[in-house]
Amino acid sequence: MAQEEETQEATVDFTSSGQELSSPTIQRSFSQQGRRSRMETCSDILRVIGSGVQRPTHIMYKANLSWIVMQEYIKSLEAQGLVVSAIENNKKVYHLTQKGFEVLNRMKSLRADLSLLLGEA
Repeated sequence: MAQEEETQEATVDFTSSGQELSSPTIQRSFSQQGRRSRMETCSDILRVIGSGVQRPTHIMYKANLSWIVMQEYIKSLEAQGLVVSAIENNKKVYHLTQKGFEVLNRMKSLRADLSLLLGEA
């Protein structure tokens, strides 16, 4: 168990290059540069589809995702009733549902509020 604690400390206290992180602010900013959260990825997909991008490959590129990951997220968003698929001109396209637009607008509003609170505006 002591080994696990040491490993966890090393993960928290050092960057990938081995430099020690000296303050919590640096640790937070370092972790923010990592991968997107699931919520951020879903938000990006909703934003892309909401902006008018409908074709799967275009969504994939605009949201900066791999094909397989994009398909998994789209399937999840469809199951939640945020996105619907359709066949138009023999090609699969995606659209936001009313619920999808509502969630997207709430996310945009929340981001704007957080930016104001954090002084990033």
